[in-house]
Amino acid sequence: MEQNGWDVVWEEGSSSEWIVEYVVEQGSERSRHLSLLLAEDPDGVREALIEEIRAEYPDAGHLEITVVRLEAVEELGDLAHAGDAVP
Repeated sequence: MEQNGWDVVWEEGSSSEWIVEYVVEQGSERSRHLSLLLAEDPDGVREALIEEIRAEYPDAGHLEITVVRLEAVEELGDLAHAGDAVP
């Protein structure tokens, strides 16, 4: 196990990374989010997403959530990078 600066404990081989893009509608306001979540399967992603939304909107009443994209992250080690950002 490895502890990082965000108080998250990582267990190698137990979880996968998932990209989740979703939209939150609260009344007339609409926010788009993109998250990288750790989970074993899509059910685990759903649970992690619910936790994230509860933390982001702690006092919200009714929220409409639309998941736009959900995909497992593939190995990025050999991916070519073109741009100014350093991966």
